[in-house]
This record gives sequence, structure tokens and C-alpha cells, in this order.
Amino acid sequence: MFTFLRSLFSNDLLFELSESKVSIKAFSSDISFEEEPYIALENTKKGEIVKAIGKAAESLSSPNIRVLNPFKHSRSFVADFMCAEKILQHGIYTMHNSIIRPAPRVIIHQLEKTDGGLTDIEERVLRELALGAGAREVVIYLGCKINTNVESFDTVKARVAAT
Repeated sequence: MFTFLRSLFSNDLLFELSESKVSIKAFSSDISFEEEPYIALENTKKGEIVKAIGKAAESLSSPNIRVLNPFKHSRSFVADFMCAEKILQHGIYTMHNSIIRPAPRVIIHQLEKTDGGLTDIEERVLRELALGAGAREVVIYLGCKINTNVESFDTVKARVAAT
């Protein structure tokens, strides 16, 4: 019931993920979030806290600040699950400027390292990233880029289901 109420305040979203950029776009809208996938974590007495995300994080340097790109790894697309999730959460909350926590339907599109398709583990990582970021429904998409002004969440979901 509460998820339904949260869905009323949420847009359907497309996540396009690569090592160099995280792009979140709302379907049938010009609302978008685009940022370099960097996160700065500061060591404090209470543990690590997020100091900055995106371009602002990349420029930080201090002995107690660790800057990383959670989507950059030699063998896998996601190198640090928790940090990747924080970046996606930040993107969703930036797009939904509301007091009520959003619960969008999400299509997640990994743009790199997809030769031969995704393994079950890679699909689960993407699904769990989106769910952890606040999504109520997740569709994993592989293929050419999606035009969010022309297509809808439901048409892309039907196309994925047909394959």
C-alpha cells in the first residue's frame, strides 16, 4: 500500500550505466541526471561517510578521503556494490525533489562489458542495485540506446519480455 502511494510521486526511469558516466532519464519528460560515477568516502570516527558524488568527488584529495569509481574493474562491471548503489540513490533523489521517498519503475541498461550477454550473477547485481536505490520494479535491458521521449517503460518492458 505504501509502495503504491510512493509510486504516485515517482517517474519511470532509465538508468544508462558506463565506466565514464551514469545517466538517469525520466520517460516522457526532460528530467534527467547525468554525472561521472565517482564517489568520495571520508573516514570519520563513526565510520565511512559519503563526502561527495560525481565531478565534485573526483577533485577531492585528503589522507582520510578515498575516491573511487564503483563501475570500473578489469573483470566485472560493478567493482563496489555499496558505492554504486549510493550513486544511483543520489541520482533518484536528485530527480525526484520530494519529501516522499520515490519508488520508480526502472529500466537498467549496462552500456559496456556486455559481449555475449549478461550472466545470471551480472543480472542480479544490476537488479539489486536498482532495488537498493529505491526502484519498485526493474527491467534489465541490453541493446541499442532507448529514446525516452518516444518510448515508454511499458513498451521497452514488452520488447524485453518478447526476447
